[in-house]
Amino acid sequence: MNTLESKPSNGIKGLKHWRYDLGAGMQVALVSLPLSLGIAIASGAPPVSGVISAIIAGLVFPFLGGAYVTISGPAAGLAPALLSGMLLLGGGDLAAGYPLLLVAICLTGLAQILLAFMNAGRFAIFLPVTVVEAMLAAIGIMIILKQIPPLLGDLSPVAPTTLDSIIKLPETLTHIQPAVFLIGILCLFLMFFLNATRRTWLRRIPPPLFVAMLGLVFAVVLGLDAPYLIAMPDNLLEGGITPPAFGELLTRPDLWISMLTIVITLTLIDGIESLATIAAVDKIDPYQRKSDPNVTLRAMGVSNVASSLAGGLTIIPGGVKSRANIDAGGRTLWANFYNAVFLIVFLLLATDLITMIPLTAIAAILIYVGWRLCEYRVFSQTYAIGRDQILIFLLTVGAILMTGLLWGILIGMAAEILMLAYLLTPSFRAVLTGRLAFVQALELIWRNLASLFRNPVIKVHSSTRDGRRHYEISLGSLVCFNLLPLDKLLQNLPNDASLSLIVTESGRIVDHTAMDYLHQLQEEYLRSGRPFHLLGLEQYYQFTQHSLSARMHDAALVRREARLSTRAEQMEAFAKRHGMTFNPATLAVLDIHGFIYLRRGDRKQESNVMTATYHGYGIKVFDYSHTAAPDYYVEHRHTLVIVTLPDDIPAIPDLVLAPGHYLKRYLVDYQEHAPSVAIDHPDGYRVYTRNNGDLALAAADKLLTFVKRYPGVYVEARSNALLVFRPNRDIENAQGIEELLEIIDTIPTTA
Repeated sequence: MNTLESKPSNGIKGLKHWRYDLGAGMQVALVSLPLSLGIAIASGAPPVSGVISAIIAGLVFPFLGGAYVTISGPAAGLAPALLSGMLLLGGGDLAAGYPLLLVAICLTGLAQILLAFMNAGRFAIFLPVTVVEAMLAAIGIMIILKQIPPLLGDLSPVAPTTLDSIIKLPETLTHIQPAVFLIGILCLFLMFFLNATRRTWLRRIPPPLFVAMLGLVFAVVLGLDAPYLIAMPDNLLEGGITPPAFGELLTRPDLWISMLTIVITLTLIDGIESLATIAAVDKIDPYQRKSDPNVTLRAMGVSNVASSLAGGLTIIPGGVKSRANIDAGGRTLWANFYNAVFLIVFLLLATDLITMIPLTAIAAILIYVGWRLCEYRVFSQTYAIGRDQILIFLLTVGAILMTGLLWGILIGMAAEILMLAYLLTPSFRAVLTGRLAFVQALELIWRNLASLFRNPVIKVHSSTRDGRRHYEISLGSLVCFNLLPLDKLLQNLPNDASLSLIVTESGRIVDHTAMDYLHQLQEEYLRSGRPFHLLGLEQYYQFTQHSLSARMHDAALVRREARLSTRAEQMEAFAKRHGMTFNPATLAVLDIHGFIYLRRGDRKQESNVMTATYHGYGIKVFDYSHTAAPDYYVEHRHTLVIVTLPDDIPAIPDLVLAPGHYLKRYLVDYQEHAPSVAIDHPDGYRVYTRNNGDLALAAADKLLTFVKRYPGVYVEARSNALLVFRPNRDIENAQGIEELLEIIDTIPTTA
């Protein structure tokens, strides 16, 4: 049995987990093969270059570290940039542009290595979160537009720009090949169906692999010609590896500006996606390990240099493959290495099968990947955060589609600056009515613009609390463009220090990116067991009910705009009947007890919080919402009850009572047992204990009497507190809450 004190390590020590990593590497390779082929095709490169990239990543990344369960390789997010770069350098000729693009990838890798040594990973904090999400959505749209022609069977040359792709769509429809289209539309339907189905037996084979193999079968049956199939070299060593054209670049000064633009674009997007992906993967790592952004950036740089020299594409951490690795039980970066080994085997033994896969099946896989980046929930989620954010989001998406990735991102950042300046500036009506002189208005606009880049730290006070250093930091306005000084200050604090951040009345605004930063900071402190307090935001008006929405200082408006929803009114009435305090506000969840359940997912929020003390027990009831894989834009909602035990009764050992296999992959440091009591549940029940052996099992037996009364509940004991809720239910009504609270009657005799 593993414990949190023995978290799996990379390097030689990680080899003891080879059984887990080997199996995970095999499953990841089955996902990686069709994705790598498709990403190369979407990039306009030879299909084999995608597999080469994945192999190089697996052979290099594990030895450089920086992450733990992240699988690196070619990524769909960079395909549009690679394709446009290839067309630009080759003058519209993909074959001529490919060797020059390899030079750009090599230079990108060298730039990443240099940036890593400069500790430049922290500068990603400057980018507004909404601009990054808009970039990914725009990339998704670009992928879909570029893959419609091969899905339909149109073999016309690739359109150089997104606008050209849109203009050519009517012409593409006239080139439909019925047999190709039939295979493509079936594969596309299956990609959506298999990824959406809850029937686990249908997903035992990774959907991309299943779709590629099914497409192969149909291609053979319908007799598709070679132009509609994947092309692979007969001999990889003789005809499959294209070297970078360094000599051509040196002799053609006319390419230097284009090369510089492409290198900047690739470095920017590669860095943003890499840092965003490792942060997302860290959240679902069962061992709660933290990746090092700068080490990862350096590893990506070395991998990109090696990949370009071998004729491969850009390499970044991949979210889909990393998720597959975690689900398959991967524990260290050796899973990435085994993934590369299996890909080499596939490349040597299955080349003939690969050349029978139709391009339309690969297009279906990529269209699904693109859809996941830009589906309507991405837009609705952004709108929920605030109207200011949806405006920036839409403007950035449009700018990227019209002008390209680099200029689109810069336009998005400019839009963020203008939006913040607008929010901080009185209306033009004040000038027209004489309340503000025109010159004064200009001076005010300039001061507000300057404040967006001013150090937000006003004062730092240190003291000693409970035997540890405590820092109290007073802050002014906090936005994405001035977060870096605060982040640098926090990085220099002692690792065991406690922290209080006070957003003072001198501040005017806290934007969405800053709220996201503060939320992640809270989670980091709580995960490491350090006290953290965020004060002052209660005087800031929240743009929407979303916990990460922007806020402006206006205490009077906060009081005036306090309104209760129907759900809040129901919860308030329940609280009054039971003598509980009630707070309807939507806040980011702070998991002070370290519950396994609250580790999973993203965008975690609590609202309609009721608290009380009953015979020494601390009771907290609240509506909880979060998003979770595989669909991070679908909100899951439950009503949770947390009971904190008093000090005068024996502590309950850490344990979990779960229906079926619920959350099993997160319980890596727990031991599984069969329940001693029969529970009437279709998927059965499982008991998980972390330590304390017989004592934990005895406590579980007592709690099972509550579970038997209400089958389907999830019960978790952690840090002398209990969490209980029903995974198969949405928010609970009054009766449901009262049923969950009955767990208190079980506690006194559990230990």
